[in-house]
Amino acid sequence: MSVRTRLTSWAETGARHGLSITIGLLVMVWIAMAMTIINNQYTVRELVNSIEQEQEQSRRLQDEWRELNIELAKATLPGYIAENARAMGLEPARNENTVILQPKPVPRFVTRSRHSGERS
Repeated sequence: MSVRTRLTSWAETGARHGLSITIGLLVMVWIAMAMTIINNQYTVRELVNSIEQEQEQSRRLQDEWRELNIELAKATLPGYIAENARAMGLEPARNENTVILQPKPVPRFVTRSRHSGERS
C-alpha cells in the first residue's frame, strides 16, 4: 500500500471516529436534557399537588369559620341564653333580687380660655 492510500484510509477512519464521538456526545446531551425535562415535570406535579392540598385546607377552614360564626350568632340570641340558663338550673332575674347601679355624675371643671392678650 502506498503512503497516499494509507493517509486516505487513516483520514477516513479518523473522520468515522470523530463522527462517532460527535454522535455519542449529542446522544449524551439529548439524554441529559430529557432527564432535566422529566425532573422539571415531576417538580411541577409536586407543586401542583401541594397547591391543591393547601386550597382544600383553605376551603375546610373557611367552612369551619362559617360554622363558628353561625354558632356564635346562635349563642348570642336571648332565647338561646335563657333556654340554656334554665337547663343549668338558673332562674330569670326579678326586680326584688336585682340591684341597679348608677354612676355618680362627673363634675365639669371650668377652665379659662386663653385670650389673645395672655402669653404662656
